[in-house]
Amino acid sequence: MTPELPLLPALPADGRVHRDEHRGHQVALIPTPRRSNHAPSLAVLPDGAMVAAWFGGSDEGNGDVDILVARYDPAAARWSAGEAVTHDPLRSDQNPGLSLRPDGELWLLHTSQASRQSGIPETFNLQFTSEIRRLRSRDGGRTWSGPDVLFDRPGTFARQPIQRLASGRLVHTQWLCFDDDTRNGSDQPVLQLSDDDGASWREVAVPDGAGRVHPNLVEVAPGRLVLLFRSRFADHVWISRSQDAGESWSAPVPTELPNNNAGISALPLPSGRLAVVSNEEQDPRGDGVVHWPYERTRMSIAVSADEGETFPVRRIIEPGDGFTGPGNRRSNRRHEYPHAVLDAAGRIHVLYACDSRRAIKHVSFEEAWIDGTPDQAHPDAKLWS
Repeated sequence: MTPELPLLPALPADGRVHRDEHRGHQVALIPTPRRSNHAPSLAVLPDGAMVAAWFGGSDEGNGDVDILVARYDPAAARWSAGEAVTHDPLRSDQNPGLSLRPDGELWLLHTSQASRQSGIPETFNLQFTSEIRRLRSRDGGRTWSGPDVLFDRPGTFARQPIQRLASGRLVHTQWLCFDDDTRNGSDQPVLQLSDDDGASWREVAVPDGAGRVHPNLVEVAPGRLVLLFRSRFADHVWISRSQDAGESWSAPVPTELPNNNAGISALPLPSGRLAVVSNEEQDPRGDGVVHWPYERTRMSIAVSADEGETFPVRRIIEPGDGFTGPGNRRSNRRHEYPHAVLDAAGRIHVLYACDSRRAIKHVSFEEAWIDGTPDQAHPDAKLWS
């Protein structure tokens, strides 16, 4: 007779932060009332609290898709449940980006496009109808203003929050979407620059950037910037550089990191190195054609000590389900669209949509966790060097 085996419990979606002894990091599932949850953003407040925002509803592009917000209480080590802060039945509100201003006010920017229920015909999707709206909070994300339109050009899409350079310049990275049959291969990356604290903005284009989207900005030195891109062609993470605080940009070139036409998140680490969180997958065809692979199964962080030229240090954050064959690969649940930030102590926090968008997961770890330690290596490791 087989004895009753002890149960290894699954992570509960109760907002509590748990210590994962096996993986060596901390993890939580943020409670949500919505069936589908996607594209989270994270902001760290001066008192150690955190605010998360994402979009949730029945399905991306529908009129019941709203922006939800949750707060993390550091004293309780627990997330609140997500609550909707937007709703427009004829719009689909998506891709929030949270940024904290010097005066403590939080800005929440998000895309807002015509919903499928609006009656507007679509060729591939309705991103060509999008505008960028803004909500503000003066109490750490507990309450929010109504929305105003910050960027009204139709087709303006974004994924990242506003960032402030060492000079004080504000930068918002975007891409422009069009109503055509390229399946979003014609998307064009642009940046909005403001030198008057957001009172006015001017646009700068990235040359030869068609199909390079989700531009992630990192200031690697004062005035020296890199942009890392998701690729509509499911080939690589691409990179562009600026030596003049964003006034001009090099044409994007591929990095060694694979990309499967899925979201990425780039950030500077406390050591000064550059990190990218992504799904390390790509379409095997590499034919320069737009592809939308299903596989967004494994989440990794890759680290560069040479400003994105190479990424020799990598570690898996989310291993996924492990189905690897061509006959069962689609059995994997998706883990996707990370957003990574540092807290005041230099700890790395990553939010992403997990389990095929059923929840938002929060994982945190120290930079040293990425590199590993000598005692983790097997004594025979030297035989394979």
